[in-house]
Amino acid sequence: MLYFIPTEKIEIILDVDDNKLLDLAIESKADYLITGNSNDFTMSEFKGTKIVNPKDYWEKYRFE
Repeated sequence: MLYFIPTEKIEIILDVDDNKLLDLAIESKADYLITGNSNDFTMSEFKGTKIVNPKDYWEKYRFE
């Protein structure tokens, strides 16, 4: 099992707790951040991580 401890702290989303997900995506070099939270995650990509909802991931990206 892999563990990541973010070294960068992002503060761009109004819901402070959601910024942690971006921190972790950066640290882990995630290809995708899959979330149904379209209110806070309004961008489609952040520093190389595609931000998609579960339906879009399932239909478009799951076999990449």
